[in-house]
Amino acid sequence: MSKISVPLNIKKENYHKIYHLFFEHDKLSKPEVAQLLNLSLPTVVNNISELEAEGKIRNQGFNKSQGGRPATAYQLIDDAFIALGVEIQRKKIKLVALNLKGKVISLKETPLACRNDEAYLGKLCRFITQFMAELGYQSAQILGIGISIQAITSKDGSAVLYGKITPCEQFHTDKLQPHLPYPIKLYHDVKCAAKAELWEVKHIDNAIYVSISEHLGGAMILNNQIDLGKNGYSGALEHLQLSRDGKACYCGQIGCMETHCSLEALLQSKDEIADFFTRLRIQENMIKSAVDNEIVVRWQAFLDKLAQGLNYVYLLLERDIILGGEISAYLNSNDLILLQNKIKTLSSFPLEGDFIRIATVQKNASAIGAALPFVSRYLYGEE
Repeated sequence: MSKISVPLNIKKENYHKIYHLFFEHDKLSKPEVAQLLNLSLPTVVNNISELEAEGKIRNQGFNKSQGGRPATAYQLIDDAFIALGVEIQRKKIKLVALNLKGKVISLKETPLACRNDEAYLGKLCRFITQFMAELGYQSAQILGIGISIQAITSKDGSAVLYGKITPCEQFHTDKLQPHLPYPIKLYHDVKCAAKAELWEVKHIDNAIYVSISEHLGGAMILNNQIDLGKNGYSGALEHLQLSRDGKACYCGQIGCMETHCSLEALLQSKDEIADFFTRLRIQENMIKSAVDNEIVVRWQAFLDKLAQGLNYVYLLLERDIILGGEISAYLNSNDLILLQNKIKTLSSFPLEGDFIRIATVQKNASAIGAALPFVSRYLYGEE
């Protein structure tokens, strides 16, 4: 009797089902896999053997006996492959390595002033290469390198389309590829942060992601995906003009939201963000204060402008707002209530309930989000 062959697409589907199941469980035996996926034991045995031979899962001893011979347990090797994220800022770079669960396994920061020349690119590549060498993984285990940059990037991730904060408008992956023989993509920093939030929260239907750090930025989340728009400019709320007689923005316009609602606008020259919020909370807890009332006035003025800008955005899109960026670690529930009330006062329509929340990923979000597309592509075939 001839053996019935299983179509390749079914074999592939079973393989991926079994592999992905190990991401959801700490340890699994072959009988447990067969039961959970409703597959035959021979199918499971063959795929387990293949996954183990490929170095994707490992033998992890025995499961606790339920009365008979204990079954061999297997566990995911979550760093069988890794992805790297590089966050480029004006004065430094941040490097992270992620495992296949999207968790940070290594983090490093180093001073490096951004410049638009070959010397800077050479130093950048050397720092990345050194970081990879310190990690100790083989080249074949590196899924790719995502670079977060304070600029609008092309949809294919190969070039910078617009960048005024850092001198990077000539930045192109072609200049990096000879020194870094891995897949490389460039991503807008705020969209990277929004990607990290999507990964951690798992599902966000529609939202406006607002990053408040040294500079302001936004990203649109549509149907659980980052919406790039027609040319990649989607979400650039930082350039909404709130006044005609305000400060000049780096884009050349006057009174952009960037000039009112970034940390650069909130903090004075000698301020540190942690110190600012420490002083602010002290003043908020005092009934009357003549000592440092200026800091409360400054915070209220900042929230007034932020409410003005977010009111425009919310009226147009009516999506929940996620506040991320460096400021997110210092915000509290009272800040959200105050900001929401200010927006409700400005709104032309009655707004009910809460519509603003603080980001879940508050540290290293841009660097993490730069690496995540390579993990997603490996696991799901899409970014």
